[in-house]
Amino acid sequence: MWYRSNREGYICGSYARQGKKAYSNHLIREKLLNETILTDIQKLVKQMDKQQCLKKLEAQSKKSKQNIEKQLEKLEKQFEIIKRRKRKYINMLAEEIITQEEYRENVEANNIEFNELAENKNDLLTAMESEQTADNIEKFKQELLQFLNFDELTPEINRIEVKEDGTPFIHYRFSASIPD
Repeated sequence: MWYRSNREGYICGSYARQGKKAYSNHLIREKLLNETILTDIQKLVKQMDKQQCLKKLEAQSKKSKQNIEKQLEKLEKQFEIIKRRKRKYINMLAEEIITQEEYRENVEANNIEFNELAENKNDLLTAMESEQTADNIEKFKQELLQFLNFDELTPEINRIEVKEDGTPFIHYRFSASIPD
């Protein structure tokens, strides 16, 4: 645990509680700490292949859009099958192969199936609209790049160790190795 010794730095919590007899004074200046943390995080950002990440997102979005298009094609085929069935039932009724009651039951069942397909189609069209790949990816690119080009710290530090020479070793709350 680190305690703020003043507005310019932090001292070791053990040193603050037990004093010089138990521990040496491990002090780190706030400015050095901030610079060290920003450098570590910027190394992580540079290590990340932003273009590859964006290409992967674009590919996933394209695949999702193609999947939706295939589902829409299947639905259109099912709509055609139902329309053909309805025509068959009309012909069967006209030729007196089925009764008026049988005709109504079949048409009602077809109408229910048709309405379910129409709902599915509307859901897919809504999903397709939200998959406007170019616009969404471009917006995401801008947000990602803005996020990765930061100059302000957030409290994502778990623990800080400072060697006697003042060199900090920072334990972050997220897991990633930072290469030298």
